[in-house]
Amino acid sequence: MAARNCPECNGLVASTIDICPHCGYRFNADAKDEPKYTQARGLNPYNSLAWSVVGLIFVPLFGLISIIFYLMSDARWSAGDAAEAERYGRWSVQFVKIPMIAVIVPIVIFLIFILIMGLSNAA
Repeated sequence: MAARNCPECNGLVASTIDICPHCGYRFNADAKDEPKYTQARGLNPYNSLAWSVVGLIFVPLFGLISIIFYLMSDARWSAGDAAEAERYGRWSVQFVKIPMIAVIVPIVIFLIFILIMGLSNAA
């Protein structure tokens, strides 16, 4: 059995297989008849629902935007577009992490300040 390299991911694919098992590239797909990529398999590795839920609790507006990007990422992953799924997944996480840092860091600094002031008044 002969093998060939996938033109997209450079993975080794048997010549008897028309779809790359690594990236889903179709070797014999016509541009008009069939899509170039098959549907992505498995769970979307590019986004995190946990970050979206945490964002929804602490920064609701940004958490809602994060959930929208999460759903867009899953839709792109299901359509087989891993590059767009990754882009939307990164946006989903960034729309939560940045506001969380902007909210939590000042609260922590404030609590440390209160703790220091309380200890200095007790002495």
